[in-house]
Amino acid sequence: MPKQTKNTSPDYYKEGRQRALQLGNRGPMRFKENGRLEDDILSAYHQFGFYVFTGVLDQHEIDLLSKEFDEILENAPVSPDATTDRHGRPVKFPGYYTLVPIQNETNTFDKQANEKLEFPDNPNVGLVSHPLMMMDSALRAYGHPDILRMVASVNGDDFVPFHEAIFHKGAGHGAPTNWHQDGRTHWKADGSAIETADGNGKTHGFNLSVSFSQCTPQNCLWVVPGSHKNWRLSNGGSFPSISERIAEAVPMMLEPGDCGMVNRSSLHGSYPNKSNERRCTLLLGFHKRDSAIGTKTTNVHAFKSPSTTVKDVEYSEEYVLKRARMIPLAIDARKQKYPSENAYEYTGSYIGGSKWNDASRAEISQNGDEYWQRDITL
Repeated sequence: MPKQTKNTSPDYYKEGRQRALQLGNRGPMRFKENGRLEDDILSAYHQFGFYVFTGVLDQHEIDLLSKEFDEILENAPVSPDATTDRHGRPVKFPGYYTLVPIQNETNTFDKQANEKLEFPDNPNVGLVSHPLMMMDSALRAYGHPDILRMVASVNGDDFVPFHEAIFHKGAGHGAPTNWHQDGRTHWKADGSAIETADGNGKTHGFNLSVSFSQCTPQNCLWVVPGSHKNWRLSNGGSFPSISERIAEAVPMMLEPGDCGMVNRSSLHGSYPNKSNERRCTLLLGFHKRDSAIGTKTTNVHAFKSPSTTVKDVEYSEEYVLKRARMIPLAIDARKQKYPSENAYEYTGSYIGGSKWNDASRAEISQNGDEYWQRDITL
Protein backbone atom coordinates (compact mmCIF):
# COMPACT_ATOMS: atom_id res chain seq x y z
CA MET A 1 0.00 0.00 0.00
CA PRO A 2 1.42 3.44 -0.91
CA LYS A 3 2.82 5.49 1.93
CA GLN A 4 0.98 8.72 2.65
CA THR A 5 2.12 12.01 4.10
CA LYS A 6 0.59 15.40 4.85
CA ASN A 7 3.73 17.12 3.54
CA THR A 8 2.73 20.02 1.27
CA SER A 9 6.12 21.72 1.00
CA PRO A 10 7.78 22.51 -2.36
CA ASP A 11 10.15 19.63 -1.64
CA TYR A 12 7.34 17.16 -2.40
CA TYR A 13 7.02 18.49 -5.95
CA LYS A 14 10.80 18.65 -6.43
CA GLU A 15 11.34 15.09 -5.20
CA GLY A 16 8.40 13.83 -7.26
CA ARG A 17 9.92 15.37 -10.37
CA GLN A 18 13.23 13.64 -9.66
CA ARG A 19 11.51 10.27 -9.16
CA ALA A 20 9.58 10.69 -12.40
CA LEU A 21 12.66 11.44 -14.48
CA GLN A 22 14.46 8.38 -13.10
CA LEU A 23 11.81 5.86 -14.15
CA GLY A 24 12.83 5.57 -17.80
CA ASN A 25 9.29 5.75 -19.20
CA ARG A 26 9.60 8.95 -21.21
CA GLY A 27 10.64 9.74 -24.77
CA PRO A 28 9.45 10.05 -28.37
CA MET A 29 7.25 7.43 -30.03
CA ARG A 30 9.50 4.87 -31.67
CA PHE A 31 8.14 2.16 -33.93
CA LYS A 32 9.49 -1.07 -35.38
CA GLU A 33 9.26 -1.91 -39.06
CA ASN A 34 5.94 -3.66 -38.49
CA GLY A 35 4.45 -0.42 -37.14
CA ARG A 36 4.36 -1.53 -33.50
CA LEU A 37 5.94 0.38 -30.63
CA GLU A 38 9.45 -0.66 -29.69
CA ASP A 39 9.48 -3.40 -27.06
CA ASP A 40 11.25 -1.31 -24.41
CA ILE A 41 8.44 1.27 -24.52
CA LEU A 42 5.75 -1.38 -24.08
CA SER A 43 7.72 -3.03 -21.28
CA ALA A 44 8.07 0.25 -19.40
CA TYR A 45 4.35 1.00 -19.82
CA HIS A 46 3.34 -2.43 -18.54
CA GLN A 47 5.77 -2.15 -15.62
CA PHE A 48 4.84 1.32 -14.40
CA GLY A 49 1.29 1.72 -15.70
CA PHE A 50 2.01 4.93 -17.60
CA TYR A 51 4.32 6.40 -20.25
CA VAL A 52 5.07 9.91 -21.50
CA PHE A 53 5.49 10.37 -25.26
CA THR A 54 7.33 13.56 -26.09
CA GLY A 55 6.88 15.82 -29.12
CA VAL A 56 3.87 14.08 -30.69
CA LEU A 57 1.95 17.17 -31.85
CA ASP A 58 3.66 20.04 -33.65
CA GLN A 59 3.22 23.71 -32.78
CA HIS A 60 0.61 24.23 -35.49
CA GLU A 61 -1.73 21.66 -33.92
CA ILE A 62 -1.03 22.95 -30.42
CA ASP A 63 -2.01 26.45 -31.52
CA LEU A 64 -5.24 25.21 -33.15
CA LEU A 65 -6.25 23.28 -30.03
CA SER A 66 -5.54 26.30 -27.83
CA LYS A 67 -7.47 28.66 -30.09
CA GLU A 68 -10.57 26.50 -30.31
CA PHE A 69 -10.55 25.65 -26.62
CA ASP A 70 -10.24 29.30 -25.62
CA GLU A 71 -13.32 29.98 -27.74
CA ILE A 72 -15.14 27.21 -25.88
CA LEU A 73 -14.08 28.75 -22.55
CA GLU A 74 -15.26 32.22 -23.58
CA ASN A 75 -18.70 30.76 -24.30
CA ALA A 76 -18.97 28.96 -20.93
CA PRO A 77 -22.19 29.46 -18.95
CA VAL A 78 -22.01 31.84 -16.00
CA SER A 79 -23.44 29.16 -13.67
CA PRO A 80 -24.16 25.42 -13.97
CA ASP A 81 -27.73 25.95 -15.14
CA ALA A 82 -27.24 29.15 -17.18
CA THR A 83 -27.88 29.27 -20.92
CA THR A 84 -25.83 32.43 -21.59
CA ASP A 85 -22.15 33.23 -21.17
CA ARG A 86 -20.60 36.21 -19.38
CA HIS A 87 -20.91 38.25 -22.59
CA GLY A 88 -24.66 37.60 -22.74
CA ARG A 89 -24.39 35.24 -25.71
CA PRO A 90 -26.24 31.90 -25.91
CA VAL A 91 -24.07 28.96 -24.82
CA LYS A 92 -23.51 26.79 -27.89
CA PHE A 93 -22.99 23.59 -25.89
CA PRO A 94 -25.08 23.89 -22.71
CA GLY A 95 -24.66 21.06 -20.22
CA TYR A 96 -21.23 19.99 -21.43
CA TYR A 97 -19.27 22.19 -19.00
CA THR A 98 -18.35 21.25 -15.46
CA LEU A 99 -17.95 24.47 -13.47
CA VAL A 100 -16.08 24.49 -10.19
CA PRO A 101 -15.76 27.12 -7.46
CA ILE A 102 -12.47 28.63 -6.36
CA GLN A 103 -10.75 25.55 -5.06
CA ASN A 104 -9.53 24.17 -1.77
CA GLU A 105 -8.04 20.78 -0.95
CA THR A 106 -11.36 18.94 -0.82
CA ASN A 107 -13.45 20.23 -3.75
CA THR A 108 -13.61 17.81 -6.69
CA PHE A 109 -15.71 17.28 -9.80
CA ASP A 110 -18.84 16.53 -7.78
CA LYS A 111 -21.48 18.19 -9.91
CA GLN A 112 -24.28 17.87 -7.37
CA ALA A 113 -22.16 19.44 -4.61
CA ASN A 114 -20.82 22.17 -6.88
CA GLU A 115 -24.31 23.30 -7.83
CA LYS A 116 -24.80 24.40 -4.22
CA LEU A 117 -21.70 26.60 -4.22
CA GLU A 118 -21.15 30.15 -5.42
CA PHE A 119 -19.20 30.75 -8.60
CA PRO A 120 -17.03 33.69 -9.63
CA ASP A 121 -18.19 36.17 -12.29
CA ASN A 122 -15.69 34.65 -14.71
CA PRO A 123 -16.71 30.95 -14.78
CA ASN A 124 -14.07 28.52 -13.56
CA VAL A 125 -14.35 25.65 -16.04
CA GLY A 126 -12.83 22.43 -14.76
CA LEU A 127 -13.92 20.06 -17.51
CA VAL A 128 -15.45 20.13 -20.99
CA SER A 129 -16.99 16.81 -21.98
CA HIS A 130 -17.15 15.25 -25.47
CA PRO A 131 -15.07 17.79 -27.43
CA LEU A 132 -14.95 15.75 -30.66
CA MET A 133 -18.30 17.29 -31.62
CA MET A 134 -17.19 20.82 -30.64
CA MET A 135 -13.60 21.22 -31.84
CA ASP A 136 -12.33 20.10 -35.25
CA SER A 137 -8.78 20.34 -33.88
CA ALA A 138 -9.68 17.76 -31.19
CA LEU A 139 -11.25 15.42 -33.76
CA ARG A 140 -8.16 15.67 -35.95
CA ALA A 141 -5.85 15.01 -32.99
CA TYR A 142 -7.92 11.89 -32.34
CA GLY A 143 -7.02 10.71 -35.84
CA HIS A 144 -3.26 11.39 -35.49
CA PRO A 145 -1.49 8.47 -37.22
CA ASP A 146 1.24 8.03 -34.61
CA ILE A 147 -1.28 8.14 -31.77
CA LEU A 148 -3.41 5.47 -33.45
CA ARG A 149 -0.39 3.30 -34.25
CA MET A 150 0.53 3.52 -30.58
CA VAL A 151 -3.02 2.55 -29.55
CA ALA A 152 -2.92 -0.48 -31.87
CA SER A 153 0.41 -1.51 -30.35
CA VAL A 154 -1.18 -1.66 -26.90
CA ASN A 155 -4.79 -2.70 -27.59
CA GLY A 156 -4.56 -4.50 -30.92
CA ASP A 157 -5.72 -3.45 -34.40
CA ASP A 158 -9.40 -3.70 -33.44
CA PHE A 159 -9.16 -1.17 -30.59
CA VAL A 160 -12.28 0.81 -29.71
CA PRO A 161 -12.98 4.15 -28.00
CA PHE A 162 -13.72 4.85 -24.37
CA HIS A 163 -14.43 8.56 -23.71
CA GLU A 164 -13.08 12.05 -24.50
CA ALA A 165 -12.91 15.28 -22.49
CA ILE A 166 -10.71 18.31 -21.87
CA PHE A 167 -9.35 18.87 -18.38
CA HIS A 168 -8.75 22.50 -17.50
CA LYS A 169 -7.03 23.54 -14.29
CA GLY A 170 -7.10 27.31 -14.15
CA ALA A 171 -3.98 29.13 -12.98
CA GLY A 172 -4.14 29.69 -9.23
CA HIS A 173 -7.44 27.91 -8.63
CA GLY A 174 -7.64 24.68 -10.62
CA ALA A 175 -9.75 21.92 -9.10
CA PRO A 176 -8.16 18.82 -7.60
CA THR A 177 -9.15 15.29 -8.62
CA ASN A 178 -9.20 12.71 -5.86
CA TRP A 179 -6.93 9.68 -5.94
CA HIS A 180 -8.75 6.91 -7.78
CA GLN A 181 -8.52 3.91 -10.09
CA ASP A 182 -10.94 4.06 -13.02
CA GLY A 183 -11.37 0.35 -13.66
CA ARG A 184 -14.14 -1.60 -11.92
CA THR A 185 -14.81 -4.67 -14.01
CA HIS A 186 -11.71 -6.73 -14.83
CA TRP A 187 -10.25 -7.70 -11.45
CA LYS A 188 -9.84 -11.11 -9.83
CA ALA A 189 -11.69 -11.91 -6.60
CA ASP A 190 -8.61 -11.08 -4.53
CA GLY A 191 -8.21 -7.66 -6.18
CA SER A 192 -5.31 -8.59 -8.45
CA ALA A 193 -5.42 -7.61 -12.10
CA ILE A 194 -6.71 -9.91 -14.82
CA GLU A 195 -4.35 -8.02 -17.13
CA THR A 196 -1.01 -9.81 -17.26
CA ALA A 197 2.46 -8.30 -16.94
CA ASP A 198 2.80 -8.09 -20.73
CA GLY A 199 -0.61 -6.47 -21.22
CA ASN A 200 -2.53 -9.59 -22.28
CA GLY A 201 -5.91 -10.46 -20.85
CA LYS A 202 -8.91 -8.23 -20.27
CA THR A 203 -8.00 -4.68 -19.34
CA HIS A 204 -9.58 -1.38 -18.36
CA GLY A 205 -7.91 0.38 -21.28
CA PHE A 206 -5.94 3.58 -20.98
CA ASN A 207 -6.34 7.35 -20.93
CA LEU A 208 -4.17 9.46 -23.21
CA SER A 209 -3.63 13.06 -22.09
CA VAL A 210 -2.72 15.19 -25.11
CA SER A 211 -1.20 18.35 -23.71
CA PHE A 212 -1.54 21.80 -25.21
CA SER A 213 -0.18 23.56 -22.14
CA GLN A 214 2.70 23.26 -19.69
CA CYS A 215 2.01 20.42 -17.25
CA THR A 216 4.22 20.86 -14.20
CA PRO A 217 4.37 19.00 -10.86
CA GLN A 218 2.20 21.79 -9.42
CA ASN A 219 -0.67 21.39 -11.90
CA CYS A 220 -0.37 17.99 -13.62
CA LEU A 221 -1.71 14.50 -13.07
CA TRP A 222 0.16 12.32 -10.55
CA VAL A 223 0.43 8.53 -10.87
CA VAL A 224 1.57 5.80 -8.46
CA PRO A 225 3.92 3.58 -10.53
CA GLY A 226 2.92 -0.09 -10.58
CA SER A 227 -0.41 0.51 -8.87
CA HIS A 228 -2.38 -0.88 -11.83
CA LYS A 229 -1.68 -4.42 -10.62
CA ASN A 230 -4.03 -4.34 -7.62
CA TRP A 231 -7.44 -2.80 -6.95
CA ARG A 232 -7.52 -0.54 -3.89
CA LEU A 233 -11.27 -1.05 -3.38
CA SER A 234 -11.11 -4.83 -3.02
CA ASN A 235 -11.84 -6.39 0.37
CA GLY A 236 -13.34 -3.21 1.77
CA GLY A 237 -10.45 -0.97 0.74
CA SER A 238 -10.68 2.71 -0.10
CA PHE A 239 -8.93 5.47 -2.00
CA PRO A 240 -6.92 8.10 -0.11
CA SER A 241 -8.03 11.72 -0.07
CA ILE A 242 -6.22 14.08 -2.42
CA SER A 243 -5.15 15.98 0.71
CA GLU A 244 -2.77 13.05 1.28
CA ARG A 245 0.58 13.25 -0.52
CA ILE A 246 1.49 9.70 -1.54
CA ALA A 247 5.24 9.30 -1.16
CA GLU A 248 5.70 6.97 -4.17
CA ALA A 249 3.59 9.02 -6.56
CA VAL A 250 5.20 10.87 -9.46
CA PRO A 251 4.01 13.78 -11.61
CA MET A 252 3.22 13.11 -15.27
CA MET A 253 4.99 16.21 -16.58
CA LEU A 254 4.13 17.22 -20.14
CA GLU A 255 5.31 19.90 -22.52
CA PRO A 256 2.85 21.23 -25.11
CA GLY A 257 2.57 18.51 -27.76
CA ASP A 258 3.46 15.65 -25.39
CA CYS A 259 1.06 12.77 -24.68
CA GLY A 260 0.78 10.92 -21.37
CA MET A 261 -0.64 7.38 -21.50
CA VAL A 262 -2.06 6.06 -18.19
CA ASN A 263 -3.43 2.59 -17.55
CA ARG A 264 -6.96 3.18 -16.21
CA SER A 265 -6.24 0.67 -13.42
CA SER A 266 -3.44 2.92 -12.09
CA LEU A 267 -3.98 4.95 -8.93
CA HIS A 268 -3.88 8.57 -10.07
CA GLY A 269 -5.11 12.03 -9.12
CA SER A 270 -4.16 15.70 -9.20
CA TYR A 271 -3.69 18.39 -6.58
CA PRO A 272 -5.28 21.85 -6.57
CA ASN A 273 -3.47 24.04 -9.08
CA LYS A 274 -2.06 26.92 -7.07
CA SER A 275 0.59 27.73 -9.69
CA ASN A 276 0.48 30.60 -12.18
CA GLU A 277 0.16 28.22 -15.17
CA ARG A 278 -3.06 26.65 -16.35
CA ARG A 279 -3.20 23.01 -17.40
CA CYS A 280 -5.10 22.00 -20.56
CA THR A 281 -5.11 18.36 -21.61
CA LEU A 282 -7.28 16.63 -24.19
CA LEU A 283 -8.24 13.22 -22.82
CA LEU A 284 -8.59 10.44 -25.41
CA GLY A 285 -9.49 6.99 -24.09
CA PHE A 286 -9.23 3.56 -25.71
CA HIS A 287 -10.18 -0.05 -24.94
CA LYS A 288 -9.51 -3.51 -26.27
CA ARG A 289 -12.56 -4.67 -28.17
CA ASP A 290 -12.72 -8.04 -26.41
CA SER A 291 -12.57 -6.28 -23.04
CA ALA A 292 -15.70 -4.30 -23.92
CA ILE A 293 -18.13 -6.50 -25.86
CA GLY A 294 -20.28 -8.59 -23.51
CA THR A 295 -19.13 -6.84 -20.33
CA LYS A 296 -21.80 -5.95 -17.77
CA THR A 297 -21.02 -2.86 -15.71
CA THR A 298 -22.20 0.54 -14.55
CA ASN A 299 -21.59 3.28 -17.12
CA VAL A 300 -20.71 6.70 -15.68
CA HIS A 301 -19.45 8.41 -18.87
CA ALA A 302 -22.30 8.30 -21.39
CA PHE A 303 -23.79 11.55 -20.13
CA LYS A 304 -23.41 15.21 -21.12
CA SER A 305 -21.09 15.83 -18.18
CA PRO A 306 -20.09 13.99 -14.97
CA SER A 307 -23.09 13.56 -12.70
CA THR A 308 -24.52 11.36 -10.01
CA THR A 309 -26.59 9.61 -12.69
CA VAL A 310 -25.36 6.18 -13.81
CA LYS A 311 -26.79 3.36 -15.89
CA ASP A 312 -26.32 -0.38 -15.83
CA VAL A 313 -25.30 -1.75 -19.22
CA GLU A 314 -24.14 -4.82 -21.08
CA TYR A 315 -22.12 -3.76 -24.11
CA SER A 316 -23.48 -5.37 -27.27
CA GLU A 317 -21.39 -5.67 -30.41
CA GLU A 318 -23.68 -3.13 -32.10
CA TYR A 319 -23.19 -0.62 -29.26
CA VAL A 320 -19.40 -0.92 -29.43
CA LEU A 321 -19.16 -0.85 -33.24
CA LYS A 322 -21.35 2.25 -33.51
CA ARG A 323 -19.03 4.00 -31.04
CA ALA A 324 -15.97 2.79 -32.98
CA ARG A 325 -17.16 4.80 -35.98
CA MET A 326 -15.56 7.91 -34.48
CA ILE A 327 -12.12 6.48 -35.29
CA PRO A 328 -12.48 6.41 -39.12
CA LEU A 329 -14.36 9.72 -39.03
CA ALA A 330 -11.44 11.32 -37.20
CA ILE A 331 -8.97 9.79 -39.63
CA ASP A 332 -10.87 11.23 -42.59
CA ALA A 333 -11.20 14.66 -40.95
CA ARG A 334 -7.45 14.68 -40.41
CA LYS A 335 -6.76 13.48 -43.95
CA GLN A 336 -8.74 16.43 -45.33
CA LYS A 337 -6.67 18.89 -43.26
CA TYR A 338 -3.30 17.21 -43.80
CA PRO A 339 -3.51 15.46 -47.20
CA SER A 340 0.25 14.90 -47.50
CA GLU A 341 0.42 13.02 -44.18
CA ASN A 342 0.63 9.22 -44.15
CA ALA A 343 -2.83 8.51 -42.69
CA TYR A 344 -3.52 5.64 -40.33
CA GLU A 345 -5.60 2.77 -41.75
CA TYR A 346 -8.07 1.47 -39.19
CA THR A 347 -8.78 -2.23 -39.79
CA GLY A 348 -11.27 -2.69 -36.95
CA SER A 349 -14.98 -3.08 -37.64
CA TYR A 350 -17.46 -0.24 -37.16
CA ILE A 351 -21.04 0.66 -38.03
CA GLY A 352 -21.78 3.82 -40.02
CA GLY A 353 -20.10 5.89 -42.70
CA SER A 354 -16.46 6.90 -42.51
CA LYS A 355 -16.58 10.15 -44.51
CA TRP A 356 -16.27 13.38 -42.52
CA ASN A 357 -18.67 15.97 -43.93
CA ASP A 358 -21.64 18.11 -42.91
CA ALA A 359 -23.93 15.06 -42.80
CA SER A 360 -21.69 13.06 -40.45
CA ARG A 361 -21.11 16.15 -38.31
CA ALA A 362 -24.87 16.42 -37.84
CA GLU A 363 -25.20 12.68 -37.14
CA ILE A 364 -22.66 12.55 -34.30
CA SER A 365 -24.29 15.55 -32.59
CA GLN A 366 -27.93 14.62 -33.18
CA ASN A 367 -29.89 15.48 -30.05
CA GLY A 368 -30.59 12.31 -28.08
CA ASP A 369 -28.30 10.15 -30.21
CA GLU A 370 -24.94 11.91 -29.88
CA TYR A 371 -21.82 9.81 -30.42
CA TRP A 372 -20.99 9.92 -26.70
CA GLN A 373 -24.24 8.15 -25.80
CA ARG A 374 -22.20 4.98 -26.43
CA ASP A 375 -19.15 5.81 -24.32
CA ILE A 376 -17.66 2.66 -22.80
CA THR A 377 -16.95 2.59 -19.06
CA LEU A 378 -15.09 -0.53 -17.88
